[in-house]
Amino acid sequence: MKYQILTLFFIVSSLSNSIFAQEWSLAKEKNGVKVYTRKIEGWGIKEYKAEMTVKSSFWDVVKTLKDVRSRSEWLHNTIEIREIGASEKDLVTIYTKVDAPWPVADRDNITRFAFSYPSANRAHIKMTILKSHEKAPIYSGVVRVERLQGHWIIQDKGNGYVSVVQQCVAEPGGSLPDWVVNSAVVDTPLQSMSNLKTYLEKG
Repeated sequence: MKYQILTLFFIVSSLSNSIFAQEWSLAKEKNGVKVYTRKIEGWGIKEYKAEMTVKSSFWDVVKTLKDVRSRSEWLHNTIEIREIGASEKDLVTIYTKVDAPWPVADRDNITRFAFSYPSANRAHIKMTILKSHEKAPIYSGVVRVERLQGHWIIQDKGNGYVSVVQQCVAEPGGSLPDWVVNSAVVDTPLQSMSNLKTYLEKG
């Protein structure tokens, strides 16, 4: 009887996990960049994972992700980007405004990037959303993204190659048509990562 109960428990647990966090599904691939998506519990929009391998040095990748000014070179559909708040060695707070296709309102967000180094060849960058900041008030006609969770993982693969992975889910707020949501989840990270790959490998 005890065995049957344990078996039933593991079956129910497996079903629950598959419902609450589905397996990753490859959504699109381009220029060596792959974007996967999955549905997770508690979010109305899919989570994405974008990954690639770049010919660069580990510290050049980390330095680029810390450099706010360079983000305008590779972030897709970005109208405005600037660092706000006090600058710290491993903590960067960035205001970003994203161009949305008409008639959808533009979106903006305030995101804090916290860099940590679990090992000599690995970096973890935690992304935390801020709902407000004195240097980034709510602007008329722009919708503030107030819910986001995500991170970057940078891994030195050796021989001049680095693995770059970004994983993120965000609620864009407001009412959006499906094609805009799909673009935000798949096409935007795909293009941004492709741009980042080109930026790193040319320099």
